[in-house]
Amino acid sequence: MDRAKVIIHMYMSIDGKIDGDWDGLPGDKISGDYYDDQLFKLGSANANGSNTIVIYAAKGHPDLTKYDGQKIEYCDWVPEGIQSATWDVSYDRRGRAGWEKNYFPYAGRKNRAIEVITKQASKNYLAFLRSMEIPYLVCGEREIDFAESLVKLKKYFGIQTMVLGGGALINGAFLKAGLVDQISLVVAPYISGDTKMKGTFDTLDTFVNQRFHVSQMKTLGDGGMHLVFDRD
Repeated sequence: MDRAKVIIHMYMSIDGKIDGDWDGLPGDKISGDYYDDQLFKLGSANANGSNTIVIYAAKGHPDLTKYDGQKIEYCDWVPEGIQSATWDVSYDRRGRAGWEKNYFPYAGRKNRAIEVITKQASKNYLAFLRSMEIPYLVCGEREIDFAESLVKLKKYFGIQTMVLGGGALINGAFLKAGLVDQISLVVAPYISGDTKMKGTFDTLDTFVNQRFHVSQMKTLGDGGMHLVFDRD
């Protein structure tokens, strides 16, 4: 395979919600810890959409005006000699992530940041990323070419498997692009009941005609469960 494999790995309630009052309660600690522990056993890169990234990993608001007048071309930029055991990939079409450091500490690791952008991201933002020594991949004019990004992630960083942890829109986008190889769901022992909260996938009301079959099932100590689905 000339691209990174994609595993969607999500933590959810019994009714399929990816966040809510149930998350973090003492009654789901075993399931929650298990989810985090499994992530980097599945692959070397944790990937998220821009909404998730700006909430959890890159909350800053950099002053991009200081980079006015930068003459930067829209091409991939990877610092020479960059290495990391684990990576944090941001699918950030317009360049929204306000990185305050060039890594995201998660699951006991310092995961080096990688930005996947389009030509909608400003050149000032590209200059900001360079100042932070955050590599970026230009994959598309206005919309991200997900297949191209997976080829580049493997080529530049040796990423064999990328673990996609949401949100729902980015999960749905990869599904619609036919690029999801496996789905890993850790189900907490709670029902959310929040009808306004998104589920694991948001395909924007589009049915995606792909079949997956259960390949693994494991019951967890707090009553939760780990389900793994492989694509047919």
